[in-house]
Amino acid sequence: MRRLLPEHEAHHPAPNRQIYGVLLGGVLLSVGVAVLSWLRGWESVGLLVALLVATAAWSTGLWLMGRQRAEVLATYQAFFEHALEGIFQADRKGKLLAVNPALARMLGYEQPEQLQGLHLATDVLAEATEFEHLLLQLEAHGAVRNRYLQLRRRNGEVFWARMNIWKREELFEGTVEDVSSLQEAEAALRASEARYQALLEHLPVGVYRSTPDGTIRAANPAAAHMLGYASVEALLQANANSLYVDPAQREAFLKRLREKGEATAELALRRPDGTIIWVQDYARCIVEQDGQVYFDGVLIDITERKQARQALQETEKRYRQLLEQLPESVVVHDGETILYANAAAAAFAGLISPEELIGKSIYQFLRTEKTDAIRRYLEMAAQQGRQLPPMEQQMVRADGAVRDVELVSAPVQYQGRPAFQVVLRDITERKQYERHLLEAKERAEEIARLKSTLLSNISHEIRTPLAGVIGFAEVLEEELDEPHRELAALIRDSGRRLLETLNTLLDLARIEAGAFVLTPEPFDAADEVRQSVRIFQRMIDDKGLRLELDLPDGPLPVYLDRNGFHRIVVNLVSNAVKFTDEGMIRVGLATEGDWLRLQVQDTGVGIDPKFLPHIFEEFRQENNGLTRAHQGSGLGLAITHRLVEMMGGRIEVQSEKGKGTTFTVWLPLRLTNGTKTEITSTTANSTKSNA
Repeated sequence: MRRLLPEHEAHHPAPNRQIYGVLLGGVLLSVGVAVLSWLRGWESVGLLVALLVATAAWSTGLWLMGRQRAEVLATYQAFFEHALEGIFQADRKGKLLAVNPALARMLGYEQPEQLQGLHLATDVLAEATEFEHLLLQLEAHGAVRNRYLQLRRRNGEVFWARMNIWKREELFEGTVEDVSSLQEAEAALRASEARYQALLEHLPVGVYRSTPDGTIRAANPAAAHMLGYASVEALLQANANSLYVDPAQREAFLKRLREKGEATAELALRRPDGTIIWVQDYARCIVEQDGQVYFDGVLIDITERKQARQALQETEKRYRQLLEQLPESVVVHDGETILYANAAAAAFAGLISPEELIGKSIYQFLRTEKTDAIRRYLEMAAQQGRQLPPMEQQMVRADGAVRDVELVSAPVQYQGRPAFQVVLRDITERKQYERHLLEAKERAEEIARLKSTLLSNISHEIRTPLAGVIGFAEVLEEELDEPHRELAALIRDSGRRLLETLNTLLDLARIEAGAFVLTPEPFDAADEVRQSVRIFQRMIDDKGLRLELDLPDGPLPVYLDRNGFHRIVVNLVSNAVKFTDEGMIRVGLATEGDWLRLQVQDTGVGIDPKFLPHIFEEFRQENNGLTRAHQGSGLGLAITHRLVEMMGGRIEVQSEKGKGTTFTVWLPLRLTNGTKTEITSTTANSTKSNA
């Protein structure tokens, strides 16, 4: 430490001048005494006095110099001990000779003496090669100033420090400052700047800086993309003045910026390709210390929002025009007060202008004897916040006429606040028409009942004598000879045809009157089909047709109405035999899941597709009049269709004109106590005429 002192003693000139004055004064006084003694002849005495004076002066000077040195040493010892920066002294090999307490604490040592004898390269510097670099610079320049490097603490922790080191005779002296917090702050600042830059790069909104003359100084990629430029560099080459569709917009915007320091505006800008976009620009006026003015702003593309707003305004305009032209009364209210009314509502209320309704109570407009019901309906619509089913009510019009109206209330937004729209539709004419229809329906049902009763009575009255006619014709056929036997057979066949027609009419009447009740019972469906087809065996043989039965080998148990099932099979097979002159008739029966499938196929005349929609209608035949080739009443398929539906099944038809027809009937395997099960709608892909 003592080697640090001589350099610093020069910084105290005042004590040195005092010492030099004492020495010089003593010399001059001794010289003066010697000269005086020589002039007066006091040679020996004068010389002795001069010597004593010189000795005293030199003694005083040396004493003052020693005291000054002690004071300087004490001062710099205190500075060395209490300095905030680390101070060290080392030899040319880097061996530490002295360190102050600040450096010891900085390096994690309790006492400075613990560092004496340690080496800078291996015990202090984090990288040993750093000491070699310091030596090279010390040899070249004699000192190294403000060198940032990493040091290692006693516990191995590495930190950043700033070192000043210089050569003095054969030693190195220097100071060390811990700048780890500064480095961390700088690193944090750099990281913050990097994050800020990354944020600007990836922001979905445009950010820019411009000058009053329109020079664009900075921008992010979003701004370049928004304004139609391929890169930020391309945007920086443009001038802000050229972006504005209306230059007056920019002037007004800049004026507000200068006056208030910040401003927001919706601006129309033009891209290089000529397309126009709308942006919301929020900018601030920045004045630097040098007086330079900048405008820092954020751009948000509101083109779609602007277009949506314009579309909304157009929609609202069309909606208002539509409301004004509607014949129905429309009012908008907030629960009590009318906010809007159209012309039809004003006319309904007996007023000239809709404005006369604004501000009045909704219940003054809805005049009825059942005001409480209307109030409950409107309150319920308000509470539930949704449109309720229409409410029909009688209301009193302004002219006193009572009209049937249909009232609908639905929640809406009106001028930015919740409201309710009420539509009144005058349904007086519709209600009258419905009443007329109901009366006509009741009359038609009564006529149908009378028809069914008449048919039942007539059928019963005719069937009884007809049975006698058929019986006597059969007796005559057995007893008479030709040609009278042929006449008796003709009477018998005609009677049977008439009896079959009467039975069909009677069944239809019973079905329409609701008197035909299904009685399910267990039976073998396969055996029932065999027995039903056997009835037509003679007719099939007489026509030379081939009969194919595709039935299960064993029993096929079902729980259905046996008479109804028998009638379905008979009607379908009868139809097939009647309309088939050559080829074959195929009858199939099978089960699929819980369903029974009955299929009757023939190679007969087929059906014209135009007649398909009418195939199951009563009394409808493809060929009508006296020229028809096949006989029948046109009720067989109609009754079959009714029976299938009553048993919860469906019937399907496929046909091709001139090639034949296939009827497929689906019935449940089990019918529940005669009640109809839910079925799919009957479809007819192709059909043939009724029997």
